[in-house]
Amino acid sequence: MIRGVIIEGMSTVGKTSLFSAIKRLHSQTPNSEKTIVAVSEHYSQVLHSYQGVLRSMDKEEHISLLSRHVDYLEQQYDWINSLGHSKPSKGIFFLLERFHINHRAAFKASPEIELLEKRLSRMNAHCVLLTLTKDAVKPRFIESRGEAWKSYVMGKSTATQVCETFLDNQEKLRTATKQSLIPTVEIDTDKADWDAYAKQVLIDLS
Repeated sequence: MIRGVIIEGMSTVGKTSLFSAIKRLHSQTPNSEKTIVAVSEHYSQVLHSYQGVLRSMDKEEHISLLSRHVDYLEQQYDWINSLGHSKPSKGIFFLLERFHINHRAAFKASPEIELLEKRLSRMNAHCVLLTLTKDAVKPRFIESRGEAWKSYVMGKSTATQVCETFLDNQEKLRTATKQSLIPTVEIDTDKADWDAYAKQVLIDLS
């Protein structure tokens, strides 16, 4: 009566695009859950803009934030369970963005994140890690969002250095998924075929 997808990945890999495609295709699927809980990265990631200033949460702050989201999902699941419903359409589908893998990549592994993953696993959570190949990093990460974004990500570095840093950080996310207790599928998003990726995710989840 509850299941969900967690979308992880670096900036510009297409997390938000896949997030939107999954919501749309799920709503069009016959007999799918009528209740959807969707939490975008703006409510879950480590790095936030506070009054216009970028700030990273510390480990305890971020665990607390993630735990509040999981608390809510558990409360809704307990409620629907108590009513005795068994039809899939009465169940709950959740969609989370930049969640436990974002935490693992930013901080060392801890009993707290493992406990949170166990709670998510009991609610049939599956993770999707979106990635780019080496050749796709420059056009997507550096050049796809206009001059202001390009200036921001480049700083005083060369394009080669920025791409290498991107790939290094992406590898850290891969390592984090291998340490995680939640099953993860990796999807190469070079082709930006969001509907195809969303269909794949929903089929794997069913």
